[in-house]
Amino acid sequence: MNVPSNESIDARLARVERLFWIDRDEATQAARDWLIELGVVDVDGVNGEPVDYSSVEIGLGRGAVARRLRVLLANISRTRGDPSRSAAEVQQILAWAERHGEVALQSRCHDVLGSVFEMVGDPALALEHAVRVNDLIDESEVPLMRAAARLCLADALGSAGSFDESRRRYNEALRLVIDDTDTNIRYMILNNLAYTEYLAGNPEAALETVEHLIALSAANSRPIGMYARDTIARVYLTAGRLDEAERMLLPAIETANDDPNPDAISAALVTLAEVYRTQGRLDAAQSVIDQCATLAAGHGLVRWLTEVAREQAESYAANLDYRRAFEAYRSYHAQSVALGASENEARGRILEAMFQTAESRRESERYRELAERDPLTSLHNRRFVDEHLSIAAIRSGEGGPCFAIAMIDIDHFKRINDALSHAVGDEVLRKLGEILKHAANRVAGGIAARLGGEEFLLILPGADAAEARERFEEARSDIADYDWTPITAGLPVTASIGVALAPEDGVQTSDLLRAADVRLYVAKRDGRNRVVHTATIQASAAR
Repeated sequence: MNVPSNESIDARLARVERLFWIDRDEATQAARDWLIELGVVDVDGVNGEPVDYSSVEIGLGRGAVARRLRVLLANISRTRGDPSRSAAEVQQILAWAERHGEVALQSRCHDVLGSVFEMVGDPALALEHAVRVNDLIDESEVPLMRAAARLCLADALGSAGSFDESRRRYNEALRLVIDDTDTNIRYMILNNLAYTEYLAGNPEAALETVEHLIALSAANSRPIGMYARDTIARVYLTAGRLDEAERMLLPAIETANDDPNPDAISAALVTLAEVYRTQGRLDAAQSVIDQCATLAAGHGLVRWLTEVAREQAESYAANLDYRRAFEAYRSYHAQSVALGASENEARGRILEAMFQTAESRRESERYRELAERDPLTSLHNRRFVDEHLSIAAIRSGEGGPCFAIAMIDIDHFKRINDALSHAVGDEVLRKLGEILKHAANRVAGGIAARLGGEEFLLILPGADAAEARERFEEARSDIADYDWTPITAGLPVTASIGVALAPEDGVQTSDLLRAADVRLYVAKRDGRNRVVHTATIQASAAR
């Protein structure tokens, strides 16, 4: 895929996500190519299992991008009949997005999950996710994505029987993309709205909507898809416009063996058989029934095999062949029961896959938490700092919030170990960890970590120079003023602190740690038990 050299990540993401509504093959290729660029070699997973993106580098922002692309691929997979894998994988990504505050990614995850549960006939869960999509979608998002969120909610409301609310959301979605002539979202909105009006028993509104859909397709020279043809024909059938319904569905016969979407063809053939039966053309109806049964059986389309059985029974009854009609109705009933069981099984598979993914995630998070904690003090360790400090530094360099860090070192710690024992030294480190944790909690999102030995780090998000000076001086006082007597038998414990600010002192982790370390050295050199920052050094130089 050719990528403009000056294209931003956000602009490229919007362009690739837009392809979902234009050409899903192109969208698939664009997403795969970008994932490979990001270093995700195993784009499709191992043995058909979802990709685990926990190893994708997130310090450069790539983790969120990779997961956005993977959600797009999962959504395409969902539209092509693979909801189970999509649901489990997207739930895993949703958990990551919630952990890292990636709101746009969360909204896209809920969109896919809502559509998955819509597919497998669980309107309650579909609606729950659809509501979350619209809660999370930002008004700054492009109109296409906001329209997609409204469409997801409208579909879920329609399935739940809330037709008035559904209609309102379809119309909101349509207004958002009224001038969008490149994508197919307007056609999908109109198709789904027409089908909802049909289900709600509003034939006039359904007819008006399909006429709008036909006129829009003609004005933009866009062929009408097979699902839309089926919707239009059903509305025409209800209105008694049988000849128009037939003409709308005839392409289903012509393309039955070539169309890449057998589900849509099967739906159209069932409706065409009903049209022929209503016209009294029972031989033509039987021919279409036979063709649909062969197609549905060949692709394992249980739903359409069931609908064919129902139409077959109706056709026999119309031909006054009541014995065969009775047998066909028995077959239809059995298949209908099996279909319900199949749908329940599909829902069960999805929920089980999601449960297993959640359990696996909780287990991996437990091990990850252990790997990122210092066992002595229970503070975060150097591994955690490297990951989270790099994210904060890059965001600060790109116009995000400032923050401050402090390198903290216990004064004369060797004397404590030598005079009192290493066990006492460990107790001092544990207590210092508690004091620093309290200091970190004074600022929302503050982090306390042990880098190794007697060296610690505080990270204070959103802190400018003035607040950093105040907070780190409080931390120094907390350490010096603590009653250490029960632990050290009167031996004092103090700490020296070197401060660095982002972005002033750099936007790379190494630059910030180096600046803090230099100032820590100055604090030690100038007498210990003090906080040193840029202003301290400048004032000293002026004297």
